Amino acid sequence: MVVRGVFRRCAWCGGKGAFFVSWFKKIDYCPTCGMSWKRNLQGFELGAATMGVFITFGSILVWMVIGGVAGAPLAVLLGVAAALAILLPIFGYPITYTVWFGVDLAMHTPESGDLEHAQARRSEHATK
Repeated sequence: MVVRGVFRRCAWCGGKGAFFVSWFKKIDYCPTCGMSWKRNLQGFELGAATMGVFITFGSILVWMVIGGVAGAPLAVLLGVAAALAILLPIFGYPITYTVWFGVDLAMHTPESGDLEHAQARRSEHATK
């Protein structure tokens, strides 16, 4: 499920784009399977934001270690770190949601109510 999220697919069904209709605009459910990322669980968006922080800070840390060992000048180290700090959250925004959705589904298996709501949304989306 997490691997599907890395490729910006729905962790539940593998549907393309998951619940993003554009890079920054998301809807509450996957148009393919109807599964909602808002499943009455508190803190989902906090988990997605935490994924973004881990990815960004982890990349900066890896860059600083590799650049420092390679002997890169301080200006280059800081410049690349600043670019990573700005660009990774922008380009990684939808991926953090889809990856966290996979982690969330692994931790909190959907209940029958979630599946019924997903089926209703899917049939509603198909009639549009």
